[in-house]
Amino acid sequence: MKGKVLKKINFKIFSSAALKYIAMLTMLIDHIGASGLIFILFNSSISVRLYHISRMVGRISFPIYLFLLVEGFVHTKDIKKYIIRIAAFAVLSEIPFDLVFWGHILEFYHQNVMWSLLICVIMMHMMRKYPDFSIIFVGIGCFIAWICRCDYVYIGPLAVACMYLFRDWIIYKNVATALVFSFEPPAIFSLIPINMYNGKKGKSFKYLFYFFYPVHLLVLVLLKNLLR
Repeated sequence: MKGKVLKKINFKIFSSAALKYIAMLTMLIDHIGASGLIFILFNSSISVRLYHISRMVGRISFPIYLFLLVEGFVHTKDIKKYIIRIAAFAVLSEIPFDLVFWGHILEFYHQNVMWSLLICVIMMHMMRKYPDFSIIFVGIGCFIAWICRCDYVYIGPLAVACMYLFRDWIIYKNVATALVFSFEPPAIFSLIPINMYNGKKGKSFKYLFYFFYPVHLLVLVLLKNLLR
């Protein structure tokens, strides 16, 4: 009887829009901690604990964004526009990113996550165009992300390669992704909402994430300066 009930339960409840909201919320929580704002908002007795909690929660966002990137790449009708859009927001987000995390208008030591996504989508484009050389393109993608010191360095391209190559084999995809993020165990929990994806778009503003990323960074910069 219990088996029959379980079969009737639909666990595929998250649309791509819902996954975006989860990723944005967890990223915001992460950045409140990473930016140092959490130490301004709370006294020292609890701020350290909240900082560590915020960083752990934030680990969930990146794998979800990578998964959505793969889905967007597979279903986009115009790969050139897709690449240009990500590149444009990578440039647009760099100054807010550097201000909130480094306190400088331009800091070339570390690049924002949009650059990681850009490298990943170009890598997938080359893998699809020249499948026999996929491993080489993955290696190049990882190397560029590492050299440019993108967010998560080579982890982004490596995780995207697993999600893209094993997108039709759920178990392989889950195991490979979990192994890639094994250095940050909280990130593995992202596989729960990812595996609850129902393949639907859901309702959201088309460019919500793209605008949310630089805008929330600017808001964090303003709050840090106002509350100090």
